[in-house]
Amino acid sequence: MGKKKFSRDKKTGTKEQLPIILIVCEGERTEPNYFNQFEVTNIKIESRGIGDNTKRLVEYAINESQTNDYDQVWCVFDRDSFPKDNFNSAVQSAQNNNFGIAYSNESFELWYILHFEFLNSQITRDQYIKKLNDIFKSKKDEGFPDSYKKNDPDIYRILKPYQHTALKNAKNLSKDYESESKPSSATQCPVTYVYKLVEELNKWIPSRRLD
Repeated sequence: MGKKKFSRDKKTGTKEQLPIILIVCEGERTEPNYFNQFEVTNIKIESRGIGDNTKRLVEYAINESQTNDYDQVWCVFDRDSFPKDNFNSAVQSAQNNNFGIAYSNESFELWYILHFEFLNSQITRDQYIKKLNDIFKSKKDEGFPDSYKKNDPDIYRILKPYQHTALKNAKNLSKDYESESKPSSATQCPVTYVYKLVEELNKWIPSRRLD
């Protein structure tokens, strides 16, 4: 996966301008709410939810990368019900533009579920939500909400103690696939490459905050 390198040396007065990671998300609030909570330092996150399909999301990212100076650009989207050709075309276009690719098949909520269990069977989006509701209810004594709320602005904080499990499960889930950037990606289910973006953002969190 290609990414822009951090080579910016522009100055704003006497203060060096921070590198910027642009994260373009399919969902208008769910994904941006999650990524905006990363407590990064020495870098700026611009997470935008455009509420559009996969191809238009990548087109938006391309336009933004051509008109603004970003150090990395990531595309976050779901396989969901989009046609296979559209989905694979979006993956290929993102790859051609050296964008980071963090897609999920079937949906972004798979990443959340992997914080608690390894799921390698194909289920629907509604079943993801039901499973998360059950998990949250079972952990009410640990301070979890009564149910999973899709646009919860505190979701990162809630899930953070279990992130190491999610990273392990997501890597294990994707190990049988050659790459997230291959045209056959629409046949990979369930799988999520959100962990790659999470690992990138974690590089910019002071070590004392990672535990």
